[in-house]
Amino acid sequence: MKYSLLLSLLLSKSLLAQEPDSSSAIFNMREAERNFAKASASIGRNSAFAEYFAEKSFIYTNHWLANGKQYSMERKASPVVLKWEPEFMDIAASGDFGVSTGPWEAQEYRPNTAPVATGYFLTVWKKQPGGQWRVLLDGGSETPVTKNLNHSFSFPAGADNIADNTVINNAGISSTDLSEVEKQLMTEWSKKPVPEAYLPFLAVNSRIQLKGHLPTTDRDSICSMLAGLNKTTVWRTKGYEIASSGDMGFTYGILLTNGDNVSEKGHYVRIWKKLTGQAWKIMIEMINPD
Repeated sequence: MKYSLLLSLLLSKSLLAQEPDSSSAIFNMREAERNFAKASASIGRNSAFAEYFAEKSFIYTNHWLANGKQYSMERKASPVVLKWEPEFMDIAASGDFGVSTGPWEAQEYRPNTAPVATGYFLTVWKKQPGGQWRVLLDGGSETPVTKNLNHSFSFPAGADNIADNTVINNAGISSTDLSEVEKQLMTEWSKKPVPEAYLPFLAVNSRIQLKGHLPTTDRDSICSMLAGLNKTTVWRTKGYEIASSGDMGFTYGILLTNGDNVSEKGHYVRIWKKLTGQAWKIMIEMINPD
């Protein structure tokens, strides 16, 4: 599979490079992401993560899953700067819950040094009661070290029409239906671990971020990725949350093989979206097998 082909297929025709309305919630969420990245370069990764992670947050580490803020406060400093830039974002109708993804690179604290690692991140954001955007969950997958990526920013049409002060109070919203769809997907995969069992759960422009590959929205490339997974792979869900508007949510957990519930074989984050009158569909999925 050619990485240049995957990159060219990253954005669908309906997701062209664009700038969000400066009064929109998605604009302010992007500013929080960019300020987070600037802080990482200026005050260090650990300090930036401790500042921008919510009190109750999750981050994937070498020890699997930890509280993002606490882990960052206790993590030993490293002579490496972590840089990133949002490439795609979407936001819930409530205007206080969204997701972002884009390229990252790790580089030594020396000028003009080549990246030691590159990849793509996947982050879930939530606006706090005080109005600040903070990270609920952060994960990332490595790609082969690449240079001069054709980077641009995009979001779904209309996402910048959602205002920062949008309030949706829906006491009937429950994450149960999202949990049930997740279980249904896992059941179908366990019966027949082939791409055809997975595709019905994907949104039209779903993007898959598989470790070792650039992300793609191309169905043929996605089928190839799924077909290459270990056929005994099991997704074990550890948690989920949805926006108050009930139209966006995420699930996360670990990957197992051979049904082994002791030995962890990787992790995943799955972003779901529900359009009016439609079922939950996967918008973005990061798959990180060991």
